[in-house]
Amino acid sequence: MSEYLVMKNENKNKKNNQKIMIIFLISALGIFLMLIGAFGKIGSKEEDAGNSMSAEEYASSVEKSISELCEKINGVSDVHTVVTLEGGYNTVYAQNSQSNSSGYKNEFVLTGSGASESAILVGYSTPQVSGVGIVCRGGGDAHIRSEIISLISATFGVSSNKIYVTEAG
Repeated sequence: MSEYLVMKNENKNKKNNQKIMIIFLISALGIFLMLIGAFGKIGSKEEDAGNSMSAEEYASSVEKSISELCEKINGVSDVHTVVTLEGGYNTVYAQNSQSNSSGYKNEFVLTGSGASESAILVGYSTPQVSGVGIVCRGGGDAHIRSEIISLISATFGVSSNKIYVTEAG
């Protein structure tokens, strides 16, 4: 009788170990598939973001906006602008933020289940403007230069020390 109980317990242990192993393998496969999916999306993020505009086209668009804006300032004309960008388009995913005693905890919002689980794509953030150079008529006047720097800084979120304005020759 005791041999029967020992064999029965061994069979239960084997079944439990098999279940644990299956759960572990499924979890590992799920993590592997999520990583592959994430790396696949990273490679195509600029391509996806570029469906509407490349980084170069975006810089050109910002340059045009700055030139048009500056030309509206009294005493400014013949504006030429160059913009440098920091990085490229970034993928933005939905996140839940929670605060606790040790700080903030951010988690991606996921949809689907199992192998088809993925983060919810919110969109793409545009490249950050890291520097602006402006050459224009009127740019030699200190008051106009200050106006242009303040306007561009406030409009595009670029610190004033990264905006240079000079007089056109």
